[in-house]
Amino acid sequence: MPGRTPIRERPFGTGDREAFGHWEADGVIGAGCSLHTEVERKTRFLMAAIIPDRTADESVGAQLAMFSPLPAGARASVTHDNGAEFARHARLRDELGMATYFADPYSSWQRGSNENRNGMIRRYLPKRAVIDPGMAREVQEIVDETDNRPMRMLGYRTPAEAFTDELLNLKTQQGCCTYK
Repeated sequence: MPGRTPIRERPFGTGDREAFGHWEADGVIGAGCSLHTEVERKTRFLMAAIIPDRTADESVGAQLAMFSPLPAGARASVTHDNGAEFARHARLRDELGMATYFADPYSSWQRGSNENRNGMIRRYLPKRAVIDPGMAREVQEIVDETDNRPMRMLGYRTPAEAFTDELLNLKTQQGCCTYK
C-alpha cells in the first residue's frame, strides 16, 4: 500500500478513544453494491454510503463525501484495514488534511468499533443480501437506528447525541465551526 502508515504510529489519545475526530473505515459487501462504513471512535457514531463496487476510487469518493461537510476537528484521522479499496487514502490527507493509518494484517480487532457496527448492519443486511443504489433510504434508516441506540459506555447517551455534543464542543472551542 503506497504511503501506508501503520496503526502503531497513531498519536496517543487516538487509540484510547479520548480524542474526538478519529475514525475507523471498512466495508460491508453485498450482492451487487457494497456499503462503505465509517465509525467515529470516541462516540461510536456511524456513517455509511452505498458504493457500486469496491474500487479505491469509489471508496475514497465515499469518504470524501462523508468527511467534507464536517469541521476539521471532527475529521482528524481514519484507520483502515489493508484492503485494496483503501489504496487512494492519500487523497484524504491531500484534500482534507486527515491522517491515515492502517491496522496490522489480520487484526480486525484494532478497528473494533467499526467491526461492531458492521455486525449491527449485518442484522438487517446479512451476507449475500442484495444492496443496490435504490436502497439509500433503507440504509440510512439502519444507520439512524444504530446511531440512536443508547449505550452504557456513553453514559446512556446515543452515539448521535454524543457526536452532536462533540461537534458543539468544537464550535465552542473554536468560536465557530471552521471548515477546511
